[in-house]
Amino acid sequence: MNIANPIRNEVGALQILNLSQLLKKSEGRGPFLMIQDGCDPGDPRMRACSFVLTRRGTWLHFYLYLALSEGARARCAQFETVAEALGVAGSLGPEVRVESAESLQAFLREGGFEPGITDSSGQALLEEIRRRHGGSGGETAG
Repeated sequence: MNIANPIRNEVGALQILNLSQLLKKSEGRGPFLMIQDGCDPGDPRMRACSFVLTRRGTWLHFYLYLALSEGARARCAQFETVAEALGVAGSLGPEVRVESAESLQAFLREGGFEPGITDSSGQALLEEIRRRHGGSGGETAG
């Protein structure tokens, strides 16, 4: 098991990842991700992981980020410019907040996430959530 130091809300601890370089696209720059390696400060086992900075200034486990659809990933944590990414990173408070599966649900719902029109299984699941819980999205009862 890899033991890691907790992640921090410090610009100097972050890495900027240019997705156009990663995808080997020759034209343009961006979008960008802000990434940090370490452990969730609330993890008593101090397991090493990579985290992605979200647009609302919280951290998301990289594997949870990958599990999102392409559109949700873009709305959640991709920045169009380095200046935009550094602006969010520079506004972080002292307390590190890591998204849980529950808080991520609320974050996506607040951002108006819906599956793409060509995502037939996503559309069917969204309709099922609406049927079960009423309302316009994934609101949960209770």
